[in-house]
Amino acid sequence: MKKNPVVITGASGFIGSHLVSRMREHGYTLFPLIHKNRNSQPIPGVEEVEIPLDCRDLISLFQEIKPAGIIHLATCFRPAHTPEIIPEMIRANVEFGTILLESAVKSGVKWFLNTGTFWQNYEGKCYDPVNLYAATKQALESIFAYYRTVSQIQIVTLCLNDTYGSGDTRKKIFPLWKELMEHPERKMQMSAGEQIMDVLHVNDVVDGFLLLTKMLEEEPERLFGDHRFYLSAKERYSLRELAGIFEKVSGKTLNIEWGARPYREREVMDPRCYGKPLPGWENRITLEEGISRFLKG
Repeated sequence: MKKNPVVITGASGFIGSHLVSRMREHGYTLFPLIHKNRNSQPIPGVEEVEIPLDCRDLISLFQEIKPAGIIHLATCFRPAHTPEIIPEMIRANVEFGTILLESAVKSGVKWFLNTGTFWQNYEGKCYDPVNLYAATKQALESIFAYYRTVSQIQIVTLCLNDTYGSGDTRKKIFPLWKELMEHPERKMQMSAGEQIMDVLHVNDVVDGFLLLTKMLEEEPERLFGDHRFYLSAKERYSLRELAGIFEKVSGKTLNIEWGARPYREREVMDPRCYGKPLPGWENRITLEEGISRFLKG
């Protein structure tokens, strides 16, 4: 069965590239929006569309391709900002999302699926940003309230904790540990490792996006008017426990000096996304299986 066209931002990123691949398998017609000067490789098998610089041109584009919905993954991420990066973060995380939503409303797009982060909810609070990145993500969600009032578009946010999987080139903990194992002469200094980690394999994350997309397309009544959902692992571990599982699966020892570094300012010790668990979803890939897949590439 042929699916309605869907626009995706951030399609060349870690989660986006996996999502594009799976959505193609499910018969979706996809239109990844790309920046003119991006450095990543072309996405195989899909027609990429350069992001227009003017909102009116983006409206014209949407009127031409007639997408049923938009999946918004694109972001400018920095765990700690510098003054120089602030304009780029505002443009990418607030201005671009607003222009995208305005164009969707003006073009009759039915739904908008946004991506949130647990860093918006320090200590599990409704809103307490860990950093400026999280604050810009929340700023866009605040703008959603206006569009829900003045239009019929359905806007939902899927909030994520940590993710991992094959093809991950981000400076995340599993790629760093894999590199450490490949260089046993090196030592990594880390905190005491007491912080809880809520990590999901990218395939389970993609399952969540597919399920929520299907509900927005076919069963919007299942959402019961809720606007924010999250994905969370059935099993959560401390960072030190996570390292132990990584060592067990790999059969190698991580040369880590625990307690050599202090916790970061506003370290997230117990990650909690605000919202409701996505109905009908649970992670299927165990941590041991996921780490094994990751190590095999």
